[in-house]
Amino acid sequence: MIRALLVLIKIGVLVAVVVWLAERPGTVTLDWMDYHITAQLGLFLIGLLGVVMLGMVIFGIIKGTLDMPQTFRRYREFQGREKGLRALGIGLAAVAAGDAKNAAYQAHRARKFMPNDAALPLLLEAQAARLQGREADACQIYAGLLQDKDAGFLGLRGLLQAALDAGDDQSALELGYKALETHPKQGWILRVVYDLEIRMRDWAAARTILYRAEKAGAIPVNKANSDRVAMYLAQADQAQETGYEEGLFRALVKAYKLDKHFVPTVERLGKLYLARGKRKAALSMIEEAWRICPHPALVELWELAMPKAKSGDTMARVRWYEKLAALHPESTEGLVALAGVLVTEGLWGEARKALETAEAIHPGVSLYKTWARLEERATQDEASVREWLGKAADAPRDKVWICSETGRIYERWVAVSDQGLFNTIVWDYPTGRYAPYAPISGGFGGDVLMIGRRAQG
Repeated sequence: MIRALLVLIKIGVLVAVVVWLAERPGTVTLDWMDYHITAQLGLFLIGLLGVVMLGMVIFGIIKGTLDMPQTFRRYREFQGREKGLRALGIGLAAVAAGDAKNAAYQAHRARKFMPNDAALPLLLEAQAARLQGREADACQIYAGLLQDKDAGFLGLRGLLQAALDAGDDQSALELGYKALETHPKQGWILRVVYDLEIRMRDWAAARTILYRAEKAGAIPVNKANSDRVAMYLAQADQAQETGYEEGLFRALVKAYKLDKHFVPTVERLGKLYLARGKRKAALSMIEEAWRICPHPALVELWELAMPKAKSGDTMARVRWYEKLAALHPESTEGLVALAGVLVTEGLWGEARKALETAEAIHPGVSLYKTWARLEERATQDEASVREWLGKAADAPRDKVWICSETGRIYERWVAVSDQGLFNTIVWDYPTGRYAPYAPISGGFGGDVLMIGRRAQG
């Protein structure tokens, strides 16, 4: 639309000029030496226009002839660059396919055709060298790329990946921090550095990087909070292993402030409070956690926190567990625990009522095993006991501590799985086929090596 309008304007101007000249007839006289030329104004202007156009054509021919070597050189450079870019494309495809020989050949062609743009060809050459197992050559090429102002980060990333693949965590960590100097908010770099700090067990540095990654949106808020809890618990494990009780207590308190319902924290801190004679503080923690996350570990802690019964008060323990069950009436864990106490005290009818209520909520292995124990104690009916044990074998499995990445089952929560996965143990119903309980030794946890998801108690 705009182009058409411009053409119309130009035509209008030309017509206006022609009309203006037609309304003003005249002649042009040219005297030069012995020549005297007289011409009408229109013919003179047409002749002048022809002379100008002829001059432009002659100038173009002369300039084109003089510029021919340079034009030919530019054409060859363009053709070479096209070939180089094509070689790059083929080479990158070869790298993706694992064809080391073709990748190396295409890298050579790319460098040949793109001598003034060596960054990408060098990167391709380094990738080809890695495919061929020439790690030293690849690292040398990456190091050379560091000198390129525009492509320096490509070399840095290559060296970082090479260090990670070689398991050189210290070098990788140094390169990761160097990469953050130029790209401080790049999510993948923050996650790599965070993972490496976890592997190095530098919890303070890991929390600093975690804050930056969370702020940059590289790690979700709920994941970041759960990882902080796991790190404080791992720190508590280290303090316990070294006998540093004050460090153990401070780490547990920080973890509890972040999540007051995470059972492993409540269990550890509760035991510490009980050992220090702070029974009310421990009870308050247990009750608050139980209302949200009823868990067998809290039942054990509740037992430890039970006040000393008066002499002859055989119902004290029953009342104590009734109080726990009342905190979360829909909890099968509380009802089964109460039923177990009632069986021990010989209150068969009340135990049956508790188990019936629990079965209506959610049947499970521990529930039917408790029912088998009830029949064994109350009736000594072996057939009935076998029936309940059969139901236990066929019943849905109870919740367990299970690694969300590998499916391996654990007896208790740890910050790190036995396969080195950090914060992947969750409290959940097992499905499918799982490995047996993983052996755990010493303290509350183990070595922290990789990033994962935190357990929910």
